[in-house]
Amino acid sequence: MAKSILEIKGWKNDRLSVEFEDSCLKCLDEKAGNYHTQIDFINNHASIGHYCLHTTIKGNKKKQHYKLRVKVRYYGDKSKHEHKENTHRQKIHI
Repeated sequence: MAKSILEIKGWKNDRLSVEFEDSCLKCLDEKAGNYHTQIDFINNHASIGHYCLHTTIKGNKKKQHYKLRVKVRYYGDKSKHEHKENTHRQKIHI
């Protein structure tokens, strides 16, 4: 199980930007999915504030080298920012 996204070191000014590298695409995809689930849960249960999560997986299938980039931003006013949606993209070179 992945560490809680709120416990990851690197938060600065209500923003988090981290990268993970692995030779297993499925592992990184599961990690990204776990973070999306966590953010959705937090946003659904928070009375104030809103987290917006963007994940991107890039890699090279031949070299079996993949990188997951996770970016999170916290907005203090939920009513103004709850329209912002989370995103997940993948770009794999075959």
